[in-house]
Amino acid sequence: MLGRIVKFRRGDKYEDLEGSDDVPQDAGGGRSSETTPSGGHSGSGVLFHRKTDSAAQAAAASVPFVPEPSKETAEDTFTVDHAVDMIGFGWFQLKLSLFTGLVWMADAMEMMILSILGPALHCDWNLPPWQQALLTSVVFGGMMLSSGFWGKISDKYGRRVEMILCSLFTFCYGLLSAFSPNFIWLLILRGLVGFGVGGVPQSITLYAEFLPSATRGKCVVMIELFWAVGTCFIVLIAIFVMPTLGWRYLFGIASLPLLIFFFACFWLPESPRFDIARGQTDRALETLQRIAADNNKAMPLGRLLDIHHESDEPVARGQIRDLFTPELRLTTGLLWFIW
Repeated sequence: MLGRIVKFRRGDKYEDLEGSDDVPQDAGGGRSSETTPSGGHSGSGVLFHRKTDSAAQAAAASVPFVPEPSKETAEDTFTVDHAVDMIGFGWFQLKLSLFTGLVWMADAMEMMILSILGPALHCDWNLPPWQQALLTSVVFGGMMLSSGFWGKISDKYGRRVEMILCSLFTFCYGLLSAFSPNFIWLLILRGLVGFGVGGVPQSITLYAEFLPSATRGKCVVMIELFWAVGTCFIVLIAIFVMPTLGWRYLFGIASLPLLIFFFACFWLPESPRFDIARGQTDRALETLQRIAADNNKAMPLGRLLDIHHESDEPVARGQIRDLFTPELRLTTGLLWFIW
């Protein structure tokens, strides 16, 4: 019976050799193939008899179809999230962790100093208990009033600009508190300190936007350790300063971490996510290249994709009322309850 011969070559492609004169025939008129002593077929390919046409069709169907890349998909692109994840956690994020922790230390010191201040002012100014409690309440009142204000500054002008203004504002009024001549002035100045402290949580926003997704949750939680360090640090300082120099020097020392963070903000770059949202792709790319250089990592290949401005649709900006949409209403309530 006359069989059809298929020769398979590299890449799972085959050539039908039926009717070819190059293959010798046997005495019975059928085609045959020369074999090596080891029992294999001679030549670079493998020859075998195909029994049916359906077997060849199945073999051809098993070859995957790889389309040619079009001009639209030939160019590689990457997003800010992809770049941050590829660069990973390195020297840049380590320095940023220390600076972010420093501002959280300062925040804790400004809060903890209130528990130390009350007894000292009772001795110096004979303040009744309700006035001591008012000094604490006015700080939290300033934080409550300023949170939305600092959020607007951060969204409109950038996280870095907000942190520069916030740290300088809080440092100035924290230092001026040491020169308060009476209770009224101290109450006003501490209220302004609380107004500045309300912007400190924006440092976590800036910090998280530089972290890769694999370590973001762990690093943000670890920053809370600096709050405990700041609380213990101000108590330790008070043990040595209060008996000798008094509470005014304690106010001055407690404001110094914010001054250090203020100068560190000039090293700190703006968030590339914020730059992309503002349409400043070149600045975002420069920031990502700087992070990659600090971490000694390679940048992704291709063009940085501006997902906010690739389409003709206007970019929707967040509003406070968006927190109370059906999708976010429960999350907003739970976060407010926790804080």
